[in-house]
Amino acid sequence: MAVSPVRQHHMVLPAIGPESMECVREIVRVLLRMWRKSELEFVTELGVTELLTNVLKHTPGDCELLVRETPDGILVGVTDFEDALPTVKDPDGDAEGGRGLFLLSCLADELQSQPLLYGKQVWFRIGHAAGREEGR
Repeated sequence: MAVSPVRQHHMVLPAIGPESMECVREIVRVLLRMWRKSELEFVTELGVTELLTNVLKHTPGDCELLVRETPDGILVGVTDFEDALPTVKDPDGDAEGGRGLFLLSCLADELQSQPLLYGKQVWFRIGHAAGREEGR
């Protein structure tokens, strides 16, 4: 039995800005369609947008994005060069922000962050069941 190679896409995003978001989401949509995982588009795009927005707001702006196919779905990781790890907390009802990671933690099968020698990686994993549950 032949083992399928791991399909993944790695992007270096220097000085990520708001104008970059739609282009990155389009690349992610195309990857998911090529990998026949388009039912995961909604949650994956939401997660990518949240992680990149956090980079934009809380770091110098340089980051790397990894989108990897898994046997049951997708794994997305964003690496930046700020040491502070994000925290997922219940959003304050009056706050204007702070809901993104909480929402992503509810939609993804797994959401983790890990320190690196220089910076951190925040990643999430979504399986096919998550896409079906969302009706996407």
